[in-house]
Amino acid sequence: MRLLTALILTALLSGYSGAAENTRAPEKDAWKNKVFTAEELKKYNGRDGQPVYVAVDGIVYDLSRVKPWKTGRHMKMHDAGTDLSRAIHELAPPSIHKNGKVLERMPKVGVLAGYAGPVTAEKAAPLLAPHKAAGAELGREAACPVTGKKFTVAESTPALDLKGKTYYFSDELSLEKFKKNPGKYLGVLEDRAKSLLKKKKG
Repeated sequence: MRLLTALILTALLSGYSGAAENTRAPEKDAWKNKVFTAEELKKYNGRDGQPVYVAVDGIVYDLSRVKPWKTGRHMKMHDAGTDLSRAIHELAPPSIHKNGKVLERMPKVGVLAGYAGPVTAEKAAPLLAPHKAAGAELGREAACPVTGKKFTVAESTPALDLKGKTYYFSDELSLEKFKKNPGKYLGVLEDRAKSLLKKKKG
C-alpha cells in the first residue's frame, strides 16, 4: 500500500513539475504578444505614478528602475512614452549606449504597433508592405522621405505602406534604404514638418 501511495505521489509531483514548466516557458516571451500603439505608449511617461516605458527598434522597454529616467525625462531632452530609436542610433554616445545594446539588460514589456515578428531580443521587424500606386494617387505631388526630392506619383513610382500610411520614393534605391531603417527617415520627416510649422508661425 505504501509503495502504491509513493508511486502515485511521484506521478502527481512529476506531472505538476511538467505543468509548471509549461506555464513558465511562454511567460518568458509573453511581452512579444503585448502591442502598444503610439498613443498608448504616451501614457507611460513616468509621471503620476506611471512606469517609464520607451520604444527602440519596435520593442518597448521598462526603464522605471533606471535612475537617470526616474522623472520620466532623460538629459532634459528625451521623454518617456516615446519612440527613441533615432535618438539611440544617431544622438546617444556610442561609448555609453553601445548603439542600443545597453537596452538588452532592460525588461521588455511589449512591441510597438507597426512592428511584427520575428521579434528578436534586439529588435522587431517593421510592418512594411509593398504598395502599387493607382486611382486618385496618380498625379498627386509627393516628396521622397529619403532624398527629399519632389515628384509626381505615377504607376511606376516605388511605394511602401507602413503603419497605415503610404510613402512614395524617388527611386528603388531610396525605397531599399527606407526599408532598412524606417525610424531614421521618419525622424527626418518629423523634423521637416516641425521646421515648416515654425516658418509658418514666424
